[in-house]
Amino acid sequence: MMQSLLASNVIKLLKREGYILLELVDTKPRCFDIIAKKGNRILLIKVLYNVDSLKMETAEEMRKIARLLNATALVIGERFKFDFLERRVVYTRYNLPVINLATFYDYLRGELPCIYSAPGGYYVKLDAEKLRKAREAMGVSVGEAARRLGVSKRTMKNYEEGADASVEIAMKIEEIFGDVVKKIDFYEFISKKDEEIESGDYEDEIVGKLREIGVAIYTVKHTPFDAISKFEDNEVLMGLKQVREIERRAELIGKVSEILNADAAYITERELKKRVSSVVFVLKEELESLDSPKDFIALINEKREKYA
Repeated sequence: MMQSLLASNVIKLLKREGYILLELVDTKPRCFDIIAKKGNRILLIKVLYNVDSLKMETAEEMRKIARLLNATALVIGERFKFDFLERRVVYTRYNLPVINLATFYDYLRGELPCIYSAPGGYYVKLDAEKLRKAREAMGVSVGEAARRLGVSKRTMKNYEEGADASVEIAMKIEEIFGDVVKKIDFYEFISKKDEEIESGDYEDEIVGKLREIGVAIYTVKHTPFDAISKFEDNEVLMGLKQVREIERRAELIGKVSEILNADAAYITERELKKRVSSVVFVLKEELESLDSPKDFIALINEKREKYA
């Protein structure tokens, strides 16, 4: 009951702020409940009244998909362990940002939080360079700054080298040196450029053939689609499972692709009579004539134009 109400409120806030979105609450399994987009911002949202129930596998899948789609992954809840989540505080679970509905409301209105919860209390990140320049501009030595803050000289040096500060110390720093606190950007939780994205272990003839011709394909498990293919500026959401109701599943993939403004393709072993808007059906045997990723994209474009 509480989780359903929370999800309903999240959706209301998104619509009020002009997001287009798709709810996946009736889809199983799923690693995110809502996908929303406004301009260039894409949000993958998991709604859990008690965020203790978030599983590691779900979080890892969300992070993977968010990085592939250049999206922001968020977990929205109200309770964490035995406490209620506080407004304007960011919590973390399995490397995903966790916030309550009030903080999400602020975020949608452009107000980024600056406080995060960690063992031992609440902390903030300081703009080390900005802090150093502010201190030097005031003609205050490191030692004098430390004395005013009530910390050691070594601790003050640490702040100017990138160390985080407690909320209490951060308030003192701002009183003396002005606004040197960094806002928390939720997108930064998944935007590690040097971290390789796992391609996935979904191995069959279709995936094998696409990888053989050089298509970068990343398989996923808990989403309406089975894989994401990336080539230059092209993103393709792909259906691979040969299930009884392929058309119904393809419709859902098509809806997701429309939100993302991405291509969608379903690789099938048999010809289908029904056409699904936004989704290109490709016969498995048609892959045999392809020699490169460009051929794959060209085939999708050709089929799309044929049935447009």
